[in-house]
Order: sequence, then C-alpha cells, then structure tokens
Amino acid sequence: MTVIARFQALFCLPLLAMAGLADERPNIVLIVADDLGFSDIGAFGGEIRTPNLDALAREGVRLTNFHAAPTCGPSRSMLLTGVDHHLAGAGINRAGLFRLPELRGRPGYEGYLNDSVVTFATLLNDAGYNTYATGKWDPGTRPGQLPVDHGFDQSFVLAAGGASHFDDMAGTFRPVSVVPYYENANKVEKLPEGFFSSKFYTDRIIDYINSNDDEQPFMAYLSFTAAHWPLQAPDDWLDRYADDYEEGWHAVRESRFNRQKDLGIIPAHTRLSVAHRAIADWDSLLPAQRQVELKRVRTYAAMIENMDHHIGRLLETLRERDSNRETIIIFLSDNGAEGNAVNQIMDNDYWIPSTFDNRLANLGRQGSYMWLGLGWAQASVSPFRLYKSYTTAGGLRTPAIVHSTHGRTGTGIKDAIVTVRDIAPTILELAGVGQPDGSYNGRPVHQMSGTSLLNYLGGRSETVHNNEPLGWELYGSRALIKGEWKAVRIFPPDGTGHWELFNLRTDPTETANLAADFPEVMAELIADWDAYAIANGVAVFERDLGYGRY
Repeated sequence: MTVIARFQALFCLPLLAMAGLADERPNIVLIVADDLGFSDIGAFGGEIRTPNLDALAREGVRLTNFHAAPTCGPSRSMLLTGVDHHLAGAGINRAGLFRLPELRGRPGYEGYLNDSVVTFATLLNDAGYNTYATGKWDPGTRPGQLPVDHGFDQSFVLAAGGASHFDDMAGTFRPVSVVPYYENANKVEKLPEGFFSSKFYTDRIIDYINSNDDEQPFMAYLSFTAAHWPLQAPDDWLDRYADDYEEGWHAVRESRFNRQKDLGIIPAHTRLSVAHRAIADWDSLLPAQRQVELKRVRTYAAMIENMDHHIGRLLETLRERDSNRETIIIFLSDNGAEGNAVNQIMDNDYWIPSTFDNRLANLGRQGSYMWLGLGWAQASVSPFRLYKSYTTAGGLRTPAIVHSTHGRTGTGIKDAIVTVRDIAPTILELAGVGQPDGSYNGRPVHQMSGTSLLNYLGGRSETVHNNEPLGWELYGSRALIKGEWKAVRIFPPDGTGHWELFNLRTDPTETANLAADFPEVMAELIADWDAYAIANGVAVFERDLGYGRY
C-alpha cells in the first residue's frame, strides 16, 4: 500500500465524524518544485519514478492547465501574494537587475517583495495559524525581506534563487559565489555536514510540523531547489537511471507525448509542437558528447525521484500524526524546465570551468556544475514549445496537484486555465481568512488579482477565469490568454518579434499562428495586453521599439 493510500485510509472518516469537524480549519501543505517540466512526473506522462506524487495525483486533482510565470522569482512572488509580479516587486528576477540596470529603482522591479503586497502567510498567521517555511525563498535575500518578515513563524531558507545542493554553499553566478541561508532572522554561516537540499528541507519542515500543537492549524511551505541547476544528487542516487535515456531526447519527448494522451493529460487531437531548431539529432552526437548529455538527464531524473522520496517522508509524517483535522496538499512547479545556455549567462563562460570539477566522473557530485540543456528541456516540457524564461506553454505550464484528506477538493483531471496567482486566494478561502481590501495595518496594498479555486474544485463552477484576460510578461516576452485564444510575442532569436495568435481549444501546443486569419481577435488581445501592462506597471524594453506595436 502506498504512503498516500495509507494516508487516505486514515482520514476517510465516517460522515458523522466529518460533520463534527465541519468548522475546523484545515492544515495546509504547499510543496513547490524548482524548474520541473510539465511532463517530468509519472502522473503527467513522465518515465521518472515518482510514486508518491503519482498517488497524490490519482487520489486528488490534476490541474493540467496550470500556468506559472516564466521564471522562479516572479512565480514565487505571485504564489505568496496573489498579485501580479510586476506590482509585487519581481518585475524580473533579481539576477536580471545585474544585466538590466535601467530597471533598477523602477517601482515593481525592486527584486524583493515590496510594501505594496501582503503574503497569505501573514494573513494566516494573523488569523491564528502556525506558519512554517523551508527551502528556496528567492523574493528577498536580506534581513527585512525574509520569510520571518512575511508571516512565517519558523523558517530555514536559501534566500537566493539557486545554489549547490550540498553543504559547500556555492552559488550559481560569480558575484554571489557563496549564497545566503537564514534560519528565521539569523544568517547561517555554515551548513551541517552531509547537507543535501531536498533531504534537509524536508527534515526541517517535518520538525516544524511535529512541534505544532494539534489544537492549532498550521500552514507548511516546502520549497525544493530540485531540480534547479547545478544538477546534483547524493552518490547513492546517481546511478538510478544508469541504463536509461540511451534513445535520446527526441524519442523521450515523443514517448511522453503519447503517454500524456493515454492518461488524458492532453486532448487526443493535440499535436506535438516542433522541437527547437538548435537541438541536434541524437545520432549525430559524438560518443563523448553523448556521455555528457546522458549525465545531465540521468542526474536530473535522480534529483526528481529523490525529491519524490522525501515528499513521501513528509506524507508519512502527516499520517503518523493521527490528526482528525483535514489537510490540504498543493503541489506545483514554479516554471518550465531550464533550456537556456546557463554557461553563457553573465560571466559563467569562464567562471564555471575555472571553479568547478566537471570531469565526467565527477558530474552530478558536489563541486560540479551542470545544467539540463536545450534538448532534454524540450523533452521535459513535452508536448509544448520553448521552456523556462518564455511565455509559450513550455515556459508557463507546469504540473499541479491538489489533494484533500477529506475529499473536499475532489479527484480526477481538470483542464480549465488556472494561474499561480490563484493559489493565495484559494488558501485563504480554505482557512476562512479574508483577503486584504486595499490596505493592511494602515498601509495601502494591492488587492489580490487571483481567484479562489474552491468553487471549481468542488464542482460548483466549470471555469475559474471564464473570458477574463490573463497577461504575462518577462524580459520582453509576453502573452495574453482570453477564453480559447492566446496571443504570444517572443523576440529573436527564438521568436519573430511580432505577435502570434493561437486557438488553445484546437491547438493547445501553439503550432499554428492564426494572426493573419483573425485580425480582429489579434487586435483585441493586443489591446487587452496593453491594458494589462499599464495596470501592472510593465516596463517597455528598448528592443520593442524596433518591431513596432505588432
């Protein structure tokens, strides 16, 4: 019997007992993976062994049309606040401010959660919840910007956006070669020997949960750094996929696509999007190149299976607490898989080879620095195009699961569009806590623009956003979804710089540009995106001017 099955059996209470708990507020567990692609877990078509997440999905709801932001900082700012990231302080990732100094000082581009928003953790804490956080934080790296400053009673976090998964505390860019960790308000000068990110963050969240008084509900935020680069896994996990992936990235991508159809994750009429033109044919790689590429994906798969193992430990802990209180578990990824050339970011082209031991035998271990790369990222986000950083489906759509120990949120697959901004209002409604109405403790704050999912999950509504226009932007890439239509604008080299139009009902993978066929629809969505950009203070990039409005 799986951990989830035992967990579910414990909490499937008789109806009379459930009626007695009707007024009790649930515990809430929010689990976030880092750079996990849409098809990486088994329940969404992947071959990676994720039995605990798969069971959670089978016995809960799979949200197959969940949209995050294109990268981590913007996603996490919206996740925590329910407010668009351009207003919350994460108009771009904090690291992007190094590359785009013209955005420094612009409202909404502070690189941390600003004073115009309030987190759901703060509101839950005010309402009597105990609140805990471990793992990646990201929207703020200094005192005054940390979880303890945003409503979390206890926390142990990596404040930066990425780091070594071991105890060496190595950063992912030379300017931050040693990354900051904090336990509550105290900077951690040295990690414990034997530290590995997924295990330690789970250990600590379990400690926090076990310290919780059963008379008081808790909210636990477990924010993994798996499977963010550098790709690393404990030695006893590295060989778990030693015999896999020899068929190459195109074959893996297609096999996932076929499984997704079989599972009902995507409609039967879905077409597999065209793979990125720069992806080499697998058979054209030299043997030495193929060895490195296999190291990448095998380590990546090991990290994901390892993360699932530790999620299973957390679920076992919840079961063993033997509490009658309902527990809501939400799982999601913060963006699509990383297909960018990480070695070309900032000065990584010389910093990585001069700093890390990337001999083949050491790849995936402490002291190495490796990322997923274009070919495997395209397989990871199957069936979609592009990947992290882009507003195409490959960058925005991620796996998401909602599970209730009392069955309140239902089961099955739901495919209405849902956004990361919807999580905060959903958590608040679950807890019976109101949203801020323009102010908090005497200071003005933005109202949440997300929508609670409870009516949708409970079967009282067939959609969450109906025909509401939903906008995205990051580094100039932009998108707007309205009903069955999506407008996308991606700049060269991976786009034309002009708006494209797709019908998501007939073409969910964005393969056929209909802009010329439906000019009135195209104009309407562009106008909606312009209104979104004005309302949310989106910066206009200089390169926009060379392409004009269209």
